[in-house]
Amino acid sequence: MTLLVWKIVVSAGLVIAVTAVAERFGPRIGDLAASLPQLAVVSLVFFGLEQGLEFAAESAFLNIAGICATFPFIIGYVAGAALVPRNRLLSIAVGAVTATALFALASLAIGAVEPSRLVVVPLAAVLCAATLWLFRHLPDSAPLRRVRISVPLLAVRAGVASVSVILLTSVAHILGPKWSGLVTGYPVNTLPVIAMLHFHYGADVVRAVVKVWPMGAFGICVFNLVAWLTVTRLGLVAAVPLGYLADFIYLASFDAVRRMWLQRRVAAD
Repeated sequence: MTLLVWKIVVSAGLVIAVTAVAERFGPRIGDLAASLPQLAVVSLVFFGLEQGLEFAAESAFLNIAGICATFPFIIGYVAGAALVPRNRLLSIAVGAVTATALFALASLAIGAVEPSRLVVVPLAAVLCAATLWLFRHLPDSAPLRRVRISVPLLAVRAGVASVSVILLTSVAHILGPKWSGLVTGYPVNTLPVIAMLHFHYGADVVRAVVKVWPMGAFGICVFNLVAWLTVTRLGLVAAVPLGYLADFIYLASFDAVRRMWLQRRVAAD
């Protein structure tokens, strides 16, 4: 019962916090917050507590393969939502269904192929670069006027996240580390965030949010790689902050390089 309560508190808190960051600081910062390790951390902790550290470590590495399936997911949401631009609710539904279908297909393909450990991380890097290139023409920002926060609104945000996280972490003993790692790649917290932003602010805000999402998604791979290397040796208390530190260093370095490239391009123009 204690673990169940913590799953609800952590997952709900993450979605509420990330949505609030996007509303307060804008789509770009909100996207980086949304793409920080969330379900990966929750899964690592609860798998470690419920299934053991070796299970958690193996699942963390295989979650990198699951992250590979999130690149088709985010492309699917943007493409699906664009099919029904005038009806916001239908646009969100089509985007979510398209995204989930592509994630499922990609996960099944990756699970069937079972790429070697030497291939998984480079594959994630290639997919990240390809998705960033595909999204290069999306807007960098969009107007965003905060909606009034209410208790029912917070309850909906919290409920969507909590149910998803509880479901995915609860079936781990049935799926095993391989499929648990793949399934927990599903952007269970990111989807509610972008769907809520889409509902309240429109598709342009979502496009601005997802433009740099691939960069953050690869950061989750960095987190999982560090977790895989450290959790059985150092335990959860050390592995989680070390993974976050590695992800922060990666994001800061990538963002610095990106800013320099943009400045050079502006100067050249």
